Amino acid sequence: MANFTDEQRVEIAKQEYKDLKINKKVTINNNDTTIGYVSKVVNNKETGEQAFIITDGNPKVQKPSEVNNVTVLYQGSTSPEKIGSQAGEVKRDWWDNNKQILNNIEKSYKKPNTIFDPTKQMKSSAKTLNSAMDKYSNA
Repeated sequence: MANFTDEQRVEIAKQEYKDLKINKKVTINNNDTTIGYVSKVVNNKETGEQAFIITDGNPKVQKPSEVNNVTVLYQGSTSPEKIGSQAGEVKRDWWDNNKQILNNIEKSYKKPNTIFDPTKQMKSSAKTLNSAMDKYSNA
């Protein structure tokens, strides 16, 4: 696995907000550094999960067993400023997901040893990660 600077890690994280497509190369440093290729795009309308599975080779020609490195990019919450153009996404992120997280945090002050249920988005994201780990077991 490549070693990246903090600045490069920020560049990698910013990729999660781009309109990445399957089989397309993902780069940073003005296209000088290749992170990998998009092998899967997740856009779960029910939970609001948005993620990209990036592999070290092009999934068009590389078998899952040949993949050595996998990067999973999860998109953060859609900005409330986009309520006009992406109302459903803002609702799923801020009302359905983040509100439950905030409520769990508030409840934890009253019951500090209680384990609260994860949000639907968290469960969906865990399934995405587990699926990628199963598919690319040599990474």
